[in-house]
Amino acid sequence: MSIRHIPTASGPFKVAAPTSSLLLWLWLPMLLVLSINPLIQLFAGKPPFNASFNSWGGWPVLLLVGSALTLAYRRRELRMESRQLIIAATLYTRRVPLSSMRLDRARVVNFDENPDFKPGMKSNGFQFPGFRAGHFRMKGGGKDFCLITDNSRVLVLPLRDGATVMISPEQPRALLDELKQLADNRNRA
Repeated sequence: MSIRHIPTASGPFKVAAPTSSLLLWLWLPMLLVLSINPLIQLFAGKPPFNASFNSWGGWPVLLLVGSALTLAYRRRELRMESRQLIIAATLYTRRVPLSSMRLDRARVVNFDENPDFKPGMKSNGFQFPGFRAGHFRMKGGGKDFCLITDNSRVLVLPLRDGATVMISPEQPRALLDELKQLADNRNRA
């Protein structure tokens, strides 16, 4: 009688790197909003800043908010622990038990080739062009949890409760194969 070693933890799996210019979608609008009042003052012939808090008070607040959002944006992780896929995406963490995944229906998609798989409206999430993290609604009405950093390699994992998980690992096919292997080992044990 042989005893098989069944791994209980693996990873972390690398998340596909988003484009480096993605944070411009966060910082440029904030800087634009902050520069409107000083520009109006400057064109009116007045100094753009004065000693009052109203003149410069928004800058530190917006810098703090922007820094916090930048740190949240950098929180991206995929790992297996105790037969659960743990997805850390910005402000959100989702634990997906292996037993709740419908791996026979899982697939790797490219949104350019399969636009029907794109998440629909954001219900509670973090989104820039080319980046989605958090809870979304599918175009067909289902619920979706996303960590999408690369639209060309998205692993779509349907769940038994009708929801979907979409993630962008660096090697989506390898992650899917590992999930299937772990599920097979569980079924044999």
